[in-house]
Amino acid sequence: MNIAVATSIFAENKFDPFLTISYAEEKNISAVQFYMSENLQKDKSQIEKVRDLCAKKSIKMLCHSPLMLGNASADTTHCEALVSIFPDGADKYCIFHFDENCDVDLMVLDCKKLVEFGIIPCVENFYMDKSRHGLVANIEKFLAFFDRIHTQNISVLPVLDFPRMFIEQFTNFHPILLSELLIQKFARQKIIIHAIDSVSPQQKREDWCAIGRGIVGWIDIFDFIKKSGVFVENLVLEYESTDFIDESIAVLNKYKNMPLASK
Repeated sequence: MNIAVATSIFAENKFDPFLTISYAEEKNISAVQFYMSENLQKDKSQIEKVRDLCAKKSIKMLCHSPLMLGNASADTTHCEALVSIFPDGADKYCIFHFDENCDVDLMVLDCKKLVEFGIIPCVENFYMDKSRHGLVANIEKFLAFFDRIHTQNISVLPVLDFPRMFIEQFTNFHPILLSELLIQKFARQKIIIHAIDSVSPQQKREDWCAIGRGIVGWIDIFDFIKKSGVFVENLVLEYESTDFIDESIAVLNKYKNMPLASK
């Protein structure tokens, strides 16, 4: 399992990619998740510097798109920027939010087109309608989407943001069981995890804490991942400062021997 940090840890510095790279090198963190903002997309020189610096320092890369899945491939300029930030030969893991309001067939077609760009689409669970009905409908559609992806043999990775299952609106819906439902779906497959923790289900920024100190059932989640034979390719810490990184990594290091997907 590769532990990564997102450029969000330098949110106060406008998600500065170079500060994040330096921090990852200093802390011996193996991967960085970048964010393809509009400003970065326009700055080809900066994209090249990020790519070349990560290659030089052997830092693995992921890139989060601001676009929702469904019509992301239509923005060819954006897709070309996503591809260009990765060194030649690297797995181009690009993350898009799942759109619960989009037709499954359209999202599958979008993934096919993204793959044609050379992108490996990584689709993150995302919930807009936080009612009980909305949650159930979203999960059903998310799982149906991956059934279709599997049937058509398209190279797409699930991105599981488990803290989203533990928000205030979902506390009565057994978030551990919901998490296990998602994990079970991807037994013996690669996944990416997005991770934070919080002392409160409201998950306000001031409630955030190190992994294992909050309400997110990380111990149960990691145990079930191991039992299910899920291969964790990357776990990305998505905090908005460096405050909880060291303590979180100390906890995560206990789980670094979980199965890692082979290249």
